[in-house]
Amino acid sequence: MIIGTVMTALSLSSCDKFIDAPYDNRVELKSTEELEGIITNAYPLRADIFTEIMTDNFHHYASTMQASNGATYIPIYLWKDEYSESITTATPTYAYSHYYKKIYEANLVIEEAERVSGTDLKRKALLGEALMLRAYGYFSLVNLFSLHYDEAKNAQNLGVPLITEVPKENRGTFDRATVKEVYDQIDADMEKGLALLKEASHEISRSPYRFTMASIYAFFSRVNLYKGKWEEAARYADLVVEDRGTVVRKLSEDITRKKSTSEVYFAQEIMNPSIHPNLLLVTQTNVFLCRPIGYRLGGFYLAHDIFYRTPSTDLRNQLYSSGGTVIDSVALIIKYATQPNNPNAAASRYDAFTMEEVLLNRAEANLKKASPDIAKAMADIEAIRKERISPYRALTTPGSLEAALKIVLDERKLELVGQGFRWYDIKRLGLRIEHRLVRTSSKPDEVLEPNDLRTAIQIPIPARVGNPKLENQLNPR
Repeated sequence: MIIGTVMTALSLSSCDKFIDAPYDNRVELKSTEELEGIITNAYPLRADIFTEIMTDNFHHYASTMQASNGATYIPIYLWKDEYSESITTATPTYAYSHYYKKIYEANLVIEEAERVSGTDLKRKALLGEALMLRAYGYFSLVNLFSLHYDEAKNAQNLGVPLITEVPKENRGTFDRATVKEVYDQIDADMEKGLALLKEASHEISRSPYRFTMASIYAFFSRVNLYKGKWEEAARYADLVVEDRGTVVRKLSEDITRKKSTSEVYFAQEIMNPSIHPNLLLVTQTNVFLCRPIGYRLGGFYLAHDIFYRTPSTDLRNQLYSSGGTVIDSVALIIKYATQPNNPNAAASRYDAFTMEEVLLNRAEANLKKASPDIAKAMADIEAIRKERISPYRALTTPGSLEAALKIVLDERKLELVGQGFRWYDIKRLGLRIEHRLVRTSSKPDEVLEPNDLRTAIQIPIPARVGNPKLENQLNPR
């Protein structure tokens, strides 16, 4: 294990040197082994965790916020376009540059895959993986910086710049594509990538940090859910379950670990792939991706409607790290290491895809498709609840689609809190959100209306400085 870690570190170090070199000065890539080092490096972090403070999952507590955080995170909390760049991680600016860096690395593999030495199947596997990574990068970008998918408006709505080859100049400039053009590219990359990976299935890595067929199908399920393609979202979720079974996190084991060790150790182990059935994980070593919500001076704490309304019979309430006073208790949600009090986390794992999300996708899709199935939807919800509720007692089967959908969406919000998915649900479901700088204030400081234009985060200022074409292609307000 130690040898593998060292070799990976050496591989990533050499890849970084290659990627950072001017285009004309690069050493030619010659083998699939060299390409594999680049593709391992091309997996993006969960750079979108910062969006949690833009949702109804968290409240702002001014008295607890470290002064240096305010200029960056209060404007983001209030859905404003301009914020301080003094914090260089866990911001829209970081997400924009990070995802494009990973797309660039995927493009390197795509361009070189058919030229290097190695077996034909290995080349196909690496090409398929790179196409999936490029699709994942663009799916992340278009959902952050554009309006939600809408077939009637996609051809007019601004997407993000599409870069599908390695730039031959060191500082290129690019126009924004439309949302339709970005999704067309995502769909094409995913379909081609899937076909290649099926053909080269024996060459697919078994690492929990790289795409497998199960996590690829989970990706397809998410994309189709966001597009409102309910039949497809359910079908791909079926394929994940067929591959892995309905194996969800056994939260009781996590809680036992927390009680028998320490909160710090519990946080460190909560995404350990050897004891949890995550479909795809990503790792970081020096970037604290949940900075505003992950430590006690961040200034943002779990919303009271989650903190106080999660019953004692629900083990998820023991993922909350409580503090404050009886009058105004506060709580963090602990789902990633090394929380709750370290903004300089040395190492952490983040989930990209989980079985819980897949089951929630399928439950919602089964209620929204042409022939709804309440029983199937509730079976997926109960598969999660069985490992969350103690003592377990199944819910009464809802008598209407509306009631069933409310249960599914409420469960989705609770299960995925703190994992960076709520913002996308707010966008696609058209939810109204109020934010207050003082939690108890009778009047909100800002309101996000359904389908608000501000759900398309503005293109960051540093990106516009480097690409002046974007100044004339800003998101409308």
